[in-house]
Amino acid sequence: MSRLAHGDGAMGETATDMDSAGDGARDRSRRPGPRSGVRSIRQEAQVASSRREIVDALRDLLRSRRFDELSVEDILAVSGVSRATFYRHFKSRRDVVVSMYEATMERAIPHFRLLAKVAAGRLPAIRWARQAVEFYRAEGQISVLIHGLAATDEAFHEKLRQDRQMLIRLLAPDVPAFAAALGEDAAARRQRARADIFFMMLDRISAEITLFAALADMSEYEVVLAERIDAFLHGSA
Repeated sequence: MSRLAHGDGAMGETATDMDSAGDGARDRSRRPGPRSGVRSIRQEAQVASSRREIVDALRDLLRSRRFDELSVEDILAVSGVSRATFYRHFKSRRDVVVSMYEATMERAIPHFRLLAKVAAGRLPAIRWARQAVEFYRAEGQISVLIHGLAATDEAFHEKLRQDRQMLIRLLAPDVPAFAAALGEDAAARRQRARADIFFMMLDRISAEITLFAALADMSEYEVVLAERIDAFLHGSA
């Protein structure tokens, strides 16, 4: 009894020792495990990977089939993801199309930035037009889907409008034609309408290029597109 009471021997922990041990255990329980950050990064990578697989599967399917012919099951079969994983990322096929559009827009921004070189005379408009045609062809059916969705989906139509306004602001510092579209005076509003129509024209052309991608000769269309680009950038639109 005296050994236990005085804390001697292997089992003789004092109250202070036990309190300290308890505090240490509580501290350790509050600290994250050493690998919790690694798991989080891995999980984020897995989420991005499965989302990309779904989008890529739809893009591949659209090379040979129309969107209205495809089902979620078709996307699952090509992507290899489960139905639960699909609906964890997307509510519907429509949401996959929106994700495809956003990825296409992100890839297009560097090409739009080259309009600064066209405006400054360092890049011929015809070369920019040819690059645009090749870009739209490489993107496949997404341009057609964008137009179809915008015609029936008010929220997506508004998203396209906002993205066009975003492009105007993004390009304004380097392209005078877009800089003139900033502001709320009458001249700026008129120029903003011109810029908006300019982007809508490119959107429409992209859909036509996609629909008629089998045409062997796009040279005349590229020349006319270059003329329209020059006219807008240099104030004769």
